[in-house]
Amino acid sequence: MRSAGVAVSDHRSLEALLRPRAIALVGASDSAAGGWSKAIFENVRAAKPAAKLYPINPRRETVWGERCYASFGDLPEQVDLALVITPAGAIPAMLRDGVAHGLQAATIYAAGFGEGGDPEGVALGAELAELSAAGLRICGPNCMGTLSVAERLYLYPAARVRDVQPGDVALVMQSGGLFQYWTQYAAARGLGLSYAISSGNELDLDLSDYLNFLIDDPSTNVICVLAEGIKRPRAFMAAAANALAKRKPILMMKIGRSEGAKEAAQSHTGSLAGDDRVFDAVCERYGIVRVPGLDDMIESALAFRSGRLPAGNGAVMFAGYSGSARGMILDAADDIGLELAHLTPETKAVLAPLMDAGTTAETPLDLGPMASRDHERYSRICQIVAADPNVALLAVQAQLPLDGERPDPQWLGVTMACTEKPVFGYARTQQNVLETSRTFQRATGMSFLQGIPRAVRAAKQLMTYAQRLARPLAPGFVERAASGPNADPVDVARIPRPAGALAVTPEETVACAERIGFPVALKLHSPLPIHKTEAGGVILGLRDRDAAAAAARTLFGTIAAAPELGCDGVLVQEMVEGLELIVGMRADPQYGPIVLLGLGGIFVEAFDDLAVRLLPVDAETVHVMLRELRGRRLLDAFRGRSARDVDAVVTAVVALGDAFLAAGSELADLEINPLTVLERGRGVRAVDVRAVFGGGA
Repeated sequence: MRSAGVAVSDHRSLEALLRPRAIALVGASDSAAGGWSKAIFENVRAAKPAAKLYPINPRRETVWGERCYASFGDLPEQVDLALVITPAGAIPAMLRDGVAHGLQAATIYAAGFGEGGDPEGVALGAELAELSAAGLRICGPNCMGTLSVAERLYLYPAARVRDVQPGDVALVMQSGGLFQYWTQYAAARGLGLSYAISSGNELDLDLSDYLNFLIDDPSTNVICVLAEGIKRPRAFMAAAANALAKRKPILMMKIGRSEGAKEAAQSHTGSLAGDDRVFDAVCERYGIVRVPGLDDMIESALAFRSGRLPAGNGAVMFAGYSGSARGMILDAADDIGLELAHLTPETKAVLAPLMDAGTTAETPLDLGPMASRDHERYSRICQIVAADPNVALLAVQAQLPLDGERPDPQWLGVTMACTEKPVFGYARTQQNVLETSRTFQRATGMSFLQGIPRAVRAAKQLMTYAQRLARPLAPGFVERAASGPNADPVDVARIPRPAGALAVTPEETVACAERIGFPVALKLHSPLPIHKTEAGGVILGLRDRDAAAAAARTLFGTIAAAPELGCDGVLVQEMVEGLELIVGMRADPQYGPIVLLGLGGIFVEAFDDLAVRLLPVDAETVHVMLRELRGRRLLDAFRGRSARDVDAVVTAVVALGDAFLAAGSELADLEINPLTVLERGRGVRAVDVRAVFGGGA
């Protein structure tokens, strides 16, 4: 196997698209139908960028008081970028003319290039693809433009985007309509942007290209993404790895969850490790921060923009002055598994003289009404808390002022300046943000997040991202060989199985059971990927000869009545009792080989208690996967049962993953369900193994 990536030389340049020196506005019109072109023209005229803008329309001599040109050949200079606001049918020929006169990039606002599968649109799309292959870089089609804020280029057809101020947060969205909403709200919250791209249908340039540009851009430190799909998964993974290496967090909202993988699945692994779970595994490997909504993306961007990250082994402290808010924080932290900090005895002793009667230095801090009015004392308490070695991140309850309110920002500025740890403010609920609010936020140097659940999620994201940075980056997309050694991967991984034998008659079944020793289990045996339990093909706990004989007659009756199952006999196994897990490996066609680990047996789909990662995995990763399971307590001593052999599970999963990779692409799916975990020190047993052949990624 080998790890595949995208070399720097494969990156497609976006200089002409996002940093053009001269621009052609194709389809410029002062008629009622020219609304988008007029809006873009007015944005450019208002912002006064260094880049020149030339209107093109063969039916106009002037538009908006400016000279209008008939074609690219009539322009006074070569343009880098064409903003194309014309019907789809005329665009390919127009772009060919532009390329002949030095055009390097185009933003196509129109749709109609095969999105719906109509033959005419498909043909037009093919023409654009030819231009792309020849070197023309295309944003869109069916997009709504770009913002290059530092260059003062607001190439989006709405005046409201002019409110966006320069900053270090970038945005890539496949949606053009949500683009305006988000950028406008980001501006209201005081987020400055470097670049914002409405990518549309991504016929040529795609998310990976935009990420590569933004990762290399020195003015961009945080990248926000809204995507429905990933066009080039391997290139995306290579870009994400580069972002992690350069400590530029990607905050991503991915919408659209495919059910196709579940419908076509031949195993539990295939049905349970669907597209979205696999994408979660991609995000875990590359430190991509998944956000549940656009509002969370704002809060997360505010939290990350300081560039400060938690360090060491500390946890999160929330300081505030509301008992109800304290309860909400505890609930929200418990919901997502956020570890809250506990102050050292030394810190509590220093705080004691500053605390009011009836308040304690417990987690989270509830300082009572004092904190809302005595800002100097509140700030002093926060400074002491921030210095505690158990605290890696501090969130301070505080309100942004509204018009007419003039609070002194110094107490928060001092709190922010007293430490290099991340510090942000939080409000209990969402509030209006006015210019007074933004001015106050800038003066403190601190970001203010709105709503306790969002603030808690943002804190968790900062902690998780910092922890990911502290671990070595595993390989990217793993290419498996066409075929590997012709050996059983479970044997290669040295995972023991229960004693067993294959019987082809009822009489032989009983004889095998006596030889193995009671109790035994009987299972239908088939080379086909069937679910034995659903087919009535598993009978457990047979404790004597008579029970084994009756069960054998039942199963061989099933074989005779259902030849489509392809059964060639009955597997007789010793009964193994313990905690049942499922371990599955699958070759995902987009992101490469993955591993699934969770509670198994007959309840695997009912519990849906699973963790998924990209292969290969190491022991630390498998330990983390086990800790993610809701049923993880079952691995410890529980209700009179002994602790399970966790180390044996970890060893087995790591070895099975390596064996699956070594087996090559002919083995598409491998599953042990159940992998029975015995008492600590007694190991595991691969009770039921299913392999699906037929090629994979």
